[in-house]
Amino acid sequence: MKRQPTPQHLTWFLDMYRNGQLVLNPPYQRKSVWAPKDRAFFLDTIFRNYPAPPVFVHREIDDKGYTTFNVVDGKQRLETIIMFAENKISISKTFGDENINGKKFKDIPIEYRRKFWDYVLVVDFIESIEGTNIDEVFDRVNRNSKNLQPQELRHARFDGWFILESEKESEQEFWWKLKVSTKARDKRMRNVQFISELLAVLLENDIHGFSHEYLDEIYAKYDSPEETEDFPDTELFDQRKERIKTIITEMNEVNSCIDLYCQTSNNIYSLWAFLALNESDLPDVATIANKYLHFMVGVQHEIEYPTRAEKPMTVTIEEGRNLAQENIYLVNSKGASTDYPQRLNRITALKSIL
Repeated sequence: MKRQPTPQHLTWFLDMYRNGQLVLNPPYQRKSVWAPKDRAFFLDTIFRNYPAPPVFVHREIDDKGYTTFNVVDGKQRLETIIMFAENKISISKTFGDENINGKKFKDIPIEYRRKFWDYVLVVDFIESIEGTNIDEVFDRVNRNSKNLQPQELRHARFDGWFILESEKESEQEFWWKLKVSTKARDKRMRNVQFISELLAVLLENDIHGFSHEYLDEIYAKYDSPEETEDFPDTELFDQRKERIKTIITEMNEVNSCIDLYCQTSNNIYSLWAFLALNESDLPDVATIANKYLHFMVGVQHEIEYPTRAEKPMTVTIEEGRNLAQENIYLVNSKGASTDYPQRLNRITALKSIL
């Protein structure tokens, strides 16, 4: 493998981008997301002329001599440069210079534009040769973060509203009783990660299949209330969250259905999402608890008697309908159970019964 570190002005990156030669999303690139404050901090670095880490670029030349530059590491920095140049983001309001505080590129004086254009980033050009896999290079560049869990990386990177809300929530006794928070899960922040998924249902009023990329997007989207238009009403968010927790607690007081059947991530996510997305149509807590217990007993029956021959032969029409939903719930609790279709099918099955 050949390497060639080279200083480049920001105008070079902008020119390559406009020419369609700068590829920000090659197959091996991470789908990480910067929050607004991350972009503001990098612009601060540029306008104060502080040094920044090098950008790693894989240079490819086709048989006709056309060159493309695939970004191996540095995507978010380059995206920030492009977004600022296209007037999509602004410098921080607290930068400390009234000439550019809170302004977009089109609004800053020409001398500051030139300072932006003239900022230098070191580009480490990588030319793969026979036997060298560019994916391996990408892995090595990013290996320093591999020993940390994704949620631990979010903890190191974000310090805004959503992560503070998720981490504070994970300490509540409710989650320890539900066994979402345990000493083992808390140690690597897996409890915070799962609670983040549940809170995202409230914020987005929708469910989503599990993915670290999606969680990164949610953390960035709800990081800075003061910098985000149409930020959710946090007081209403708290009210909805506490109402769902109260319903689950009271359901357990009715018949211990939560202690008996809602101690796995699949079941917790399904019940939480059902309650969150059907708040206005819920019956009284006792009815929910009794129907949920009856349904989950049926799901357990599906586990214990997996073949038709082992099941009771005489059932009512209503019982037959319930058995079908119980089977749907069970089938979608196996395999890729955190994918969107499986989560949707479980919640739909719950809704048909509850």
